[in-house]
Amino acid sequence: MSLETEIPEVLFTEMKDFIESSSDLDRKKFINSALTNFLFQNGCQVKQLKDKYSKYLLNHTSNI
Repeated sequence: MSLETEIPEVLFTEMKDFIESSSDLDRKKFINSALTNFLFQNGCQVKQLKDKYSKYLLNHTSNI
């Protein structure tokens, strides 16, 4: 699947800087995580997304 959209330059710059500072992220992982987070927080009930979101949170809360 291919996805193309226009985003504000400041959002793109922050996203790029964040990805560059995180050794375990690339653009694909970042977008995937952001979309999963958005869908889950807005009521998506798909079990696979819930599992993926929960796994992401468990892997990243230790870094906070």
